[in-house]
Amino acid sequence: MSDRNEPLLVAPDWGADALAVVDLAAPEHPEVRLPPVGSNPRAVAVSTDGTRAYVVNHDDGTLSVVDLAAPEHPVLRTVPAGNGPCAVVAGLVDDQVCVAAWADGEVVVFDKEGVRGGPPRRVGSGPCALAAAPGGGARRVCVIDETDATVSVVDVSQAGAPSVTVPPVFVPGVTRAAAVAPGGRFAYVASRGEDAGDGQVTVLDLNAGGAAVGDPVPVGAEPRALALSPAGDRLCVANYGSASVSVATVDVESGRVGTPGTVPAGAHPVAVAFAPDGGVIHVVGQTSGILTAIRADTLDHTAVPLGGVPAGVVFGPDGHHSYVTDQATGRLTVVRAAPRKTAGIPAGEGSKPVNVAVSPDGTWAYAADSASDKVAVLDLGGLAPLAPVPLGPAHKPWDVAIAPDRGFACATSPESSHLLVLTPAQGNELTGNGDVTVTPVPLAPGARPYGVAVTPDSRYAVTADSATAMVSLVDPEGGTYTIDDDVVGCQQPTGVALSGDGRTLYVSDFAATPDGGQGGQIALLQRAEQGEWQQQGVINATTGLLSGPHELALSPDELRLYVANYQNGTVSVLKRDTVSAPWSDATTVTKSPAMARVYGLALSADGKTLYVSNAAGNEGTVEVFDVSTNPATHQGKIRVTGDTGSIHLGLGLALSPNGRYLYAVDAEDWKSGSGAPGTVYGIQLGGGDQMQTVATAQAYIDRPSALVCRDDRTLCVVNKGKTSPDPREACLAMITLKDDSRLEVERTETRPLDKDDLPYSAAISDDGTLCVANFTSQTVTVFGSKVTPVPVGQPGASQPWDVAVTADGAYVYVTDRTAGSLRCVRLSDHHVTSLDVGRDPMGVTSAPGGGLRAYVADHGSDSISVIGPDDTSPGTPKVVATWQHPRITKPESVSVSADGAWLFVTTENSRELLMLDTRTGTPRFTVPAGERLTGSAPHPQSAKHLVYLADEAGATVSVVDTTTLAPLDTTTPLGLDVRQSVGVPTTN
Repeated sequence: MSDRNEPLLVAPDWGADALAVVDLAAPEHPEVRLPPVGSNPRAVAVSTDGTRAYVVNHDDGTLSVVDLAAPEHPVLRTVPAGNGPCAVVAGLVDDQVCVAAWADGEVVVFDKEGVRGGPPRRVGSGPCALAAAPGGGARRVCVIDETDATVSVVDVSQAGAPSVTVPPVFVPGVTRAAAVAPGGRFAYVASRGEDAGDGQVTVLDLNAGGAAVGDPVPVGAEPRALALSPAGDRLCVANYGSASVSVATVDVESGRVGTPGTVPAGAHPVAVAFAPDGGVIHVVGQTSGILTAIRADTLDHTAVPLGGVPAGVVFGPDGHHSYVTDQATGRLTVVRAAPRKTAGIPAGEGSKPVNVAVSPDGTWAYAADSASDKVAVLDLGGLAPLAPVPLGPAHKPWDVAIAPDRGFACATSPESSHLLVLTPAQGNELTGNGDVTVTPVPLAPGARPYGVAVTPDSRYAVTADSATAMVSLVDPEGGTYTIDDDVVGCQQPTGVALSGDGRTLYVSDFAATPDGGQGGQIALLQRAEQGEWQQQGVINATTGLLSGPHELALSPDELRLYVANYQNGTVSVLKRDTVSAPWSDATTVTKSPAMARVYGLALSADGKTLYVSNAAGNEGTVEVFDVSTNPATHQGKIRVTGDTGSIHLGLGLALSPNGRYLYAVDAEDWKSGSGAPGTVYGIQLGGGDQMQTVATAQAYIDRPSALVCRDDRTLCVVNKGKTSPDPREACLAMITLKDDSRLEVERTETRPLDKDDLPYSAAISDDGTLCVANFTSQTVTVFGSKVTPVPVGQPGASQPWDVAVTADGAYVYVTDRTAGSLRCVRLSDHHVTSLDVGRDPMGVTSAPGGGLRAYVADHGSDSISVIGPDDTSPGTPKVVATWQHPRITKPESVSVSADGAWLFVTTENSRELLMLDTRTGTPRFTVPAGERLTGSAPHPQSAKHLVYLADEAGATVSVVDTTTLAPLDTTTPLGLDVRQSVGVPTTN
């Protein structure tokens, strides 16, 4: 039950002689407590602070005061209240309470605790209903005197001394339907009139003793219920005799009512209620069993059958649900309300937000402001803007996306042909108010990217490049591509090194050098601004004194290059005076006894200590040299394997960036059997001379040939795999080490390498670009920040526009406006298929929950194309339906609710959001939500029923509550009448 941190609904339950206290903490599953009161309770009111409920008991002639703040809601006291009390109102001056005693023709006033404040006061005959201004502190009470058709005005401005205005106001055929406007000046009273025709509403000025304001306003026949909007600017009357509802505007200054509009309702409408924001009205028909929902501004209306004999309706405090009681059964039915705009969040003065992305936790959002170089940041809880993220003067965003793991976000900039990657400056996750680092990622020149999406695994951002007929896959931690053999220019690539900026690549070429002989070369490659690699020349065997070169190490100042010579057991040291000067021989690193099969190198961050693998005597060691001297000085050795009886053909080495740990890999090719051999070893430098095992096959180690340290906790291990027998594919193992022990594995992930190749060595640059030399194909694989482009059409005949990724990550869908196609890119192998959709397809969105289902906005065909699986070809998408409807006109963007039930559509230059039922494609709701809507993003939690819309012309992001009109399946058995109910907000 409620601890008063949640709202309540209270109503008299005449069948149980109790007060029904309904806890709305779970509004679709209300819980009920029934504290007993007197006999035949007729009405209830609540104190301004929500701590007291006042129940009039008709048969007992008493008033019960109930404590709503206590968990069990006990009755604090029951006091006499005259004969036949039938109405009560609270929230008066000094928390007074007024009770109408029908049989006595009197009203009785009490204080907050139920103590009588002065003697009863005579009013007209048969007082049956009371009304006072909402909000607390009301100074006057309007009393409906049913028997003599009058309205009495009781002044309660002096606590304990109520007075009655004389004479009462005569209102022929007055009914019990009355309301007082906010502020307390005007009262609105419904009556049947003097004949049997239509009813009317009389406006009374309570400041003038109840004098009428203008002529009565005609409404429908036999008005039974009347309600004012919370702002007092609209009036709604349920016309029981004409099966209609009259809705009129109200001038809050003069109290005058405008000409009512008439809305048909179910037969015998008996109760009416405004939502808390005044935007929606619910009316129930007593004999028709129908609830009619009406938009207060346009009078558009929708009817939903409830069944039974509905007798009353009231909204919950949040306005998301209404509650209806059934006169025949006493059951309480919960009804979801109609969708509507609830707020607008400013995106910045002069802004033009065109697309929006909501954070995975639903607490904040990014909006792409196409009029500036910023991404707007929005607090969705507080409905307020936060500090925007500047992208740089050259970058005006169009679309924006947030990774599911919140590791990054991204925005497209068509004018600059960049993708802007936003990463958290601190910590591992983006937040709405945290510092952000912006990294511009250049796409192909003139790419003009528009749409962007992020894969479900948060690995790639995917852009639709409108001018180059491409889709670009961008990995914020490094894209994947291959430098072809004709560019590398090597016979047998065995080693690589990268400059700090990742733009210069050195590739060692073993070139079938004979044992002990001179041979091989170093190829020098340069990456141009556009991203293409070009060979700039070679260092030949004579210049470099090379003998089957393998791993390379580049000094921090990039003026020394160390080359492991596998065939003669030495390390060649090359030098140059400047980074643009040619390389020449400087010296050779050797020792006695001589080294053998020198394979791996690692150089300290200060460039003074060189670690060299040595397989002399089949021992498997790392020799340590001081290379700050000339010649280099041998400092000692570190044992790697402790196994002196096996042949260690290649020991790859890597040094942690902080210089504290040294790692080695041994492929262990000598091992027999079908399992995966190889081991990663490691040692904390200064802690002995024997390495220990860090990882084996259980951590995806399989004939490792090289490794590098991406950072102090991440090892990238190149695994050669095996071709035959027992073939195993090559892969790159990304090993995360434990934070408290950099010699133990916390977790491992793998990335596939070419299954038909033999990867050999690896290098990494300061920006995280990782290169792997491929021995068989004579290529180099690059895992870097460069985009992986995927052609999806022909330039000039193709215009990729928007992009979506299926929930299972299998396909990327890209709309092609020029070709009238949806390009389907299979992410596993980048295979592209095309589906014919409508003309000029613009927006695309994938459905949640996995599978291939998606929706395409066919701008030129006034339709929505539905994508689904091809039953004849499992795992392949096809067009399964096309939806057309007069309301679907020039659709531009689409998104789908988190539960998959609703498709949200914005259309060209539209102010309204269109909601389509995804089961049938039928438009169900049109929601006014802005001035020109261009994009939408649903809340990621389906229970929230919210969608956020970029309003380009309104410089805001609109918030729409998409709660729909429908009774829920569950009902609560009660004997209450919500016509006499009161909503109680939280008390703190």
